[in-house]
Amino acid sequence: MNIALAVFLFIHGFAHIVGFLVYWKLMKDKEVTYKTTIYPGNINIGDSGVRLLGIVYLAVALSFGLLGYDLISQPFVLSKYIWAVVVVSLVLCITGWPDTKFGVVANLILIVFLILNTYVHWIL
Repeated sequence: MNIALAVFLFIHGFAHIVGFLVYWKLMKDKEVTYKTTIYPGNINIGDSGVRLLGIVYLAVALSFGLLGYDLISQPFVLSKYIWAVVVVSLVLCITGWPDTKFGVVANLILIVFLILNTYVHWIL
């Protein structure tokens, strides 16, 4: 189960790299468009705000990668931070809605998995 979750974390982290690249204008993507507004166009944060948001996307991507590595390598040193990373990721995905709807779904899957894990103890 650790390897399956680690792969899921790596893939989800890679998706956050796309957010960083788009918000720093390093790539164009059909699914994620560059914009200076968050929360479906309600709040304009400007170019500087978007770049800062891009850095947060990169930090979350790296965090997911470290958590995935942690699950594979053992002992689970960083895994206690998984909830924090998932919540920050969910908030980031909500700010980019509707472009990031699949990220919201991925985070909700992770949350359900983590809740079930408290009863079944697959990991951690």
